Amino acid sequence: MTHPAVTTFDLPAIENVLGMEGGYVLDFSNRTFAMFFAELGVDMDKDYPEGSKANRLRAFLRDAEPALVARALEALLSRRGSHEGDDASQHLPKYRNIIARLGGARVIALASVETDVLTLAYVRELEAKTDQRLAASDLEGAITTARTMLEAVLLELERRLLGTPSDHKGDLQRLFKAVAKQLRIDEERTDLDDNFKQVVRGLVQIVNGLAPIRNKMSDGHPRERKPAPHHARVIVNAAKTVATFLVESYVFQRERGLLSTTRGSTA
Repeated sequence: MTHPAVTTFDLPAIENVLGMEGGYVLDFSNRTFAMFFAELGVDMDKDYPEGSKANRLRAFLRDAEPALVARALEALLSRRGSHEGDDASQHLPKYRNIIARLGGARVIALASVETDVLTLAYVRELEAKTDQRLAASDLEGAITTARTMLEAVLLELERRLLGTPSDHKGDLQRLFKAVAKQLRIDEERTDLDDNFKQVVRGLVQIVNGLAPIRNKMSDGHPRERKPAPHHARVIVNAAKTVATFLVESYVFQRERGLLSTTRGSTA
């Protein structure tokens, strides 16, 4: 009898790391899920056609050759990137050990991924993913990735600026306000030009609108409304603008030693 590549003891760690609760796998749509595995030489639609994305992935993990499973798990970890709380996670080390056990695959160091979150290179990487999804007419997936990009930047900024982040439970509005206060781009800055403050208020409105739009139009939740291509593009581009501005503002102030003082600086 052939033993499964991944056992029932392995699954809790994998499911936690890949966000498989509720039948989802990371931020995949059905289309991008199939495309991702096609690059690994797996036809998910043909070989594992039944059930949710999470159940199809479980079947693959159970049935596929260990070396292929190891490659897939590593690629999925790379796509996932870093999440808030990873440093204290008990599941990530287990996930990496599963990869090593199955095929001796090179495991991507999460620390290096996390370090890159607040760089323009990270933002550009996520931008490229959203652009690819727009080009492939995966509009829902593009919106999901845009929201993921902005949330990842905000969470990492909060972690670095506050040390002990608050639990915003995915509330982007509260998270943005907390970060804006630490970066001193909020209404309390008396030295900022009023016209610039008006622009920043526009960024707040983008954040306020992104979360509910994502819930209605993306593939992260049961879809209420299919986005039009031009709607998806404006949502994605708005998220890019906010994420890029936040990263650039953080880097600018950090390089000038301005983050430890409340006295005047330019964001």
